[in-house]
Amino acid sequence: MKIAGGVMNYFKSTVFFSRLLLALGVLVFNTSVYWIGYYISMLYKESSFQEFDGITIWFLTACFILIVLVLMILGWILNCKSNFVINTIVVIATCCAIPHVIFSLVFLLGFLVLPLDILACYLVRWYLRGGAKYQPEAKPALKMKIKLG
Repeated sequence: MKIAGGVMNYFKSTVFFSRLLLALGVLVFNTSVYWIGYYISMLYKESSFQEFDGITIWFLTACFILIVLVLMILGWILNCKSNFVINTIVVIATCCAIPHVIFSLVFLLGFLVLPLDILACYLVRWYLRGGAKYQPEAKPALKMKIKLG
């Protein structure tokens, strides 16, 4: 019962809501989702999966990066701890993302998703440092003394 109360306190805390609003702000107000979707659809139109070439690898790495990024954002919002497997996936996704970020910055599309790139860099650092360090404060239980008579 005590664990469930601590989890519920986190979802009521300002840290949870500030992380949620920051992530939504980055994704919505900076039109990142639109540009990333447009970028992937352009890659998909140019690639024919009949032969395994460079464009297919470029498209598949972009999909992998986006899946890992969305999972990183969800793990950050939900305050998940990091382990060796998660850190390995984050490092692989970061290595895959570097050419995509350089390519998008060269063609000036990267400035539209720059807030998402900054959030992704912060999340990589957050995960590699161990993830959840925030512990919600336990509020003391309300004790009532009732005097009879």
